[in-house]
Amino acid sequence: MKVNPCKCLMKDGSGVVNLAALGNMDGFLIQNRRVQREVEGRRVEQSVTFSPCHPFSEPRALINCSHVAVCVVSRDPEAIGSVPQYTGYGKHEGNEFIYSNESKMLSVIYRASPESPLRAVVHYNCSSTSSVTFPQVEDISEVLEISVQSPCACPSSCQAEDVGPGNIILIVFALSLTAYFVFGVSSLRSLQTPEGNHINPEPHIWCGICFCFEKKQEREPLLTGSCHEDDSIDYFNV
Repeated sequence: MKVNPCKCLMKDGSGVVNLAALGNMDGFLIQNRRVQREVEGRRVEQSVTFSPCHPFSEPRALINCSHVAVCVVSRDPEAIGSVPQYTGYGKHEGNEFIYSNESKMLSVIYRASPESPLRAVVHYNCSSTSSVTFPQVEDISEVLEISVQSPCACPSSCQAEDVGPGNIILIVFALSLTAYFVFGVSSLRSLQTPEGNHINPEPHIWCGICFCFEKKQEREPLLTGSCHEDDSIDYFNV
């Protein structure tokens, strides 16, 4: 059962298959993978880029490969100086999840558009090894088939790295705590006196934060309004 374009829930209760766990840090399962195949009786060289969950765009082909799941760059090896042809074989929106109980294989269909015959069919196989393969012979040029072997294709086996709200709060708390201790250490100084060691605050640091300005008065200034180093407060006596 499809949960979203990246996840499906197994009806047998075995868990969830999360396709986001298959991609790298940038979300790509394969990027510029060179493949030589025979399509409709003609040998072609192709460069395939596939992202299971994150739409991407090819800068050189913003029309054909814009916000797609699969982009294929085809070249005719027999034609000298041929121009590469960019083709978007599918998008994440509206993709279809099909699970076969017999083969234990999950197939996901990515369509270029509802009215276009172009589509990519990716077969995800639960396996202890990882590989991405393509059929050597393709009878229909409008269909691109990809076979993926991966432990992450097994239900509830892999979790994608995601920075959620909880992790963001922990990161902010850790940074704030670190800044607090660093400031605390930098705002204190140790002085050697006949009575012992005194740990005093640095007046110029505290006054800079509180926008404290020294007021020159005829009598001894009060500690609460002074920024002079001689008027610092002894916090600890050793």
